[in-house]
Amino acid sequence: MLNDRQRILELALESLELKKKEIEEEIAEIKRGLRGRTAAKKTIPKAKKTAPKAKKKAAVIKKIAKKNTRFTKEERLRRSRRMKEYWDNWRKNKANAK
Repeated sequence: MLNDRQRILELALESLELKKKEIEEEIAEIKRGLRGRTAAKKTIPKAKKTAPKAKKKAAVIKKIAKKNTRFTKEERLRRSRRMKEYWDNWRKNKANAK
């Protein structure tokens, strides 16, 4: 009985360590992406290539890395006008409240 329990705990520990390693790799990819590098250029380790979940995760990361988040000139101008209007109204309301 004790041997079985010990074996179960060893397997659980092994599984958790593997998950921890995968999570740390994902965190590193995200950090590289935030520093300006694209996560799409990172190659997937051979051990992960056989796993279907790893391929799916890699595809999602590539899609996120390719996404262009810059605004057009027109969108920047619209946002600028809206924010100027917002702060003008805020200042007027603050002045009227005094």
